[in-house]
Amino acid sequence: MAEKKCIMCGKMFDPEEVANANKNPYLDDDDEDMPKKEPSFCQLCEARIRNEADKSQKSPKPM
Repeated sequence: MAEKKCIMCGKMFDPEEVANANKNPYLDDDDEDMPKKEPSFCQLCEARIRNEADKSQKSPKPM
């Protein structure tokens, strides 16, 4: 269990735990052809990034 340091906040986290949390439940392990790279952000920072990205999306203009 090798811990990594988050590149945003500097908190130590387990990359396997983050990878398992982000795993798509609809895909089987056999379907994954590409190797996964280890996450660089802890779960909290990743959630914060996704939240900010969702907020920055433009809303469609009313017709």
